[in-house]
Amino acid sequence: MQKKLAPFDAWLDAIDQQQAAVLMTITEASLSQKNYRICYLENQSPIGSFHDQALELDALSIAKEKLRQSNPQSESLMIQDENELDVDIFFDVFVPSPTLMVFGAGHDAIPVVKYAAECGMKTVVIDQRSLYNNEERFPHAERIIARPEDFTACIRVTNRTYIVVMNHHIEKDKQTLKFALSSLAPYIGVLGPKSRRIKILDQLYLEGCHFTYTDLQRMHSPIGLDIGAVSSEEIAISIVAEVIAVRTRHKGGFLQGAEFIHQSS
Repeated sequence: MQKKLAPFDAWLDAIDQQQAAVLMTITEASLSQKNYRICYLENQSPIGSFHDQALELDALSIAKEKLRQSNPQSESLMIQDENELDVDIFFDVFVPSPTLMVFGAGHDAIPVVKYAAECGMKTVVIDQRSLYNNEERFPHAERIIARPEDFTACIRVTNRTYIVVMNHHIEKDKQTLKFALSSLAPYIGVLGPKSRRIKILDQLYLEGCHFTYTDLQRMHSPIGLDIGAVSSEEIAISIVAEVIAVRTRHKGGFLQGAEFIHQSS
């Protein structure tokens, strides 16, 4: 039987496993009991206890809200316990870097992966062709050699995975989109014009794949921001910029005339 981790050990393990988590610690100024930490791992039961139901419920509510934010910050907050006394709790937030997952290892995928990596994203390239999907072409990316029928078994997509589909092959794009729309990915960009997107979705519909309006809202096609991009490098910049805009919940327009340059999450 596996030993249950203490809250702080669970927190360290979450960081090691690149799993979103919040460690809640009652500070020394408010410390009145031995058990003073709770670790909340995203979508899991909390580890540890404050032995105060009101305090725990409010703290967990805050932790869950932080993990729903695009850029959550660690901070100390004052919360009342069941005796209506103020307790200072430090919320230490860990969120793994977003992942950009590119399906297709063609020439135009190289700058997309390069720019995404330079922006701090974890990058993954999926293509069954090992001659294209190799370290020389994608030195900073994890590379997965897989066919569409193997995606479910070998690819893990989370709500922090941003997908770009650029196989340049309509059947592969169709199968990839079927997989992507069934995942938790908040962004699914598909290379090509609107007519191509409609054709792929129509084919999926005829095959019995029916997606909701919410599912399709995650799909961006044509892909990228409208910056007049022509070259592969310019298109890559527009794609990565759109991913950043979606991740930070910005519209991606001009800053000209804006009152503020930076906005809070």
